[in-house]
Amino acid sequence: MAGLIRFTLFFLLPVFVLILWMGGYLTPRVEPGYAETEAKAVTGIKTAVIKPTVMKSEYEVDGTVTSNNNAKVSTKLMAKILDIKVKEGDTVKKGQLIAVLDDSEIKQNIREAKAALEELSKAREEALAGREAAKAGYEFAKRTYERFMNLYKDNAISKQQLEEIETKMIGAKAQLDMIDAKLKQIDAKEKQVKAKLKYARIMQSYAYVKAPFDGVVIKKMNDIGDMAAPGMPIVIIGDKDLRFLAQIDEKLIDKIHIGDEIDVYIETIGKKLKGTVVEKSKSVDPMNRSFTVKIKIPYIKGVTPGMYGKIKIPVKSEEKILIPESAVVKWGQLKAVYTVDKNGILHLTFVKLGDRINGKYEVVSGIDAGTEIVVENTEKACDGCKIR
Repeated sequence: MAGLIRFTLFFLLPVFVLILWMGGYLTPRVEPGYAETEAKAVTGIKTAVIKPTVMKSEYEVDGTVTSNNNAKVSTKLMAKILDIKVKEGDTVKKGQLIAVLDDSEIKQNIREAKAALEELSKAREEALAGREAAKAGYEFAKRTYERFMNLYKDNAISKQQLEEIETKMIGAKAQLDMIDAKLKQIDAKEKQVKAKLKYARIMQSYAYVKAPFDGVVIKKMNDIGDMAAPGMPIVIIGDKDLRFLAQIDEKLIDKIHIGDEIDVYIETIGKKLKGTVVEKSKSVDPMNRSFTVKIKIPYIKGVTPGMYGKIKIPVKSEEKILIPESAVVKWGQLKAVYTVDKNGILHLTFVKLGDRINGKYEVVSGIDAGTEIVVENTEKACDGCKIR
């Protein structure tokens, strides 16, 4: 009996007391609910209610600036290039000198032709002077013969005398005919020399290569000292009627139409140009599953054929929640914002951010449209603080 009492006092009783203490039965009870505490007040904070922003999803396509008309500027002359007056990217006017070729041989041909014409001119003058005399001699001989013929008919002279006069007349006529033949030879020779001179001058004009129209030098194909040849371009010039050429995925064939206005971004010069779709292929290329569009763009200084660019084709519209960068609170690797409840109490709320769009962040999750958040001076905010 005494052993049982000792067991109860030294073992069971302490265990029973421990159970009561752990169950909270030996401490004062606290009623359920929130203990009233006074929130810390903060000032100088700017808030805003988040509103959804309608965003257009866009499909980005690369392309190249081209000219509506290109010209491979060449010459019909085989000659060395002495000078090239333009470089790639230069703007040129119709008739502007592009290149100068060696025309020294042509100049020599022109000098020789001019000298030959001068000699022929002198020969003609001499022949014409001789013809006047020959003509006068022939006419005199002819009149004499006619007079002697009448005398012969009247038996006033002998036949021998008549034949002598006739021989002189025939000789005078032969002299006149010879001079006329020489003049014809001079005329024929002069015609040949003039044709040669005209050809030489035409060939000389080919030594001065000029722009066929207003445009831009797209590519320079030769350098000074190279041999120019017929049909071989010295430069390639494109007109200022510019097009933006793009290959677009077949899935977007119904998203773009002739007449659509679309922005073209020329990254090289950082310019955005307003363009209009003027051509669209009616079929899809089976090799790359794309179709071709041509967008007319305005010519501005600095934009040249061959430049790289981009267009963005609207695909669909959707609402997104965007918040300013100043509203984002960095919490280690996490991102958060301070939301404001109806009592003006701040709550640190973690969010998942998406893309950066026009200086703002897209909120993927964490807050909804209509939520009031701190947008400026977040360093003054704290979780549980109250805005004064």
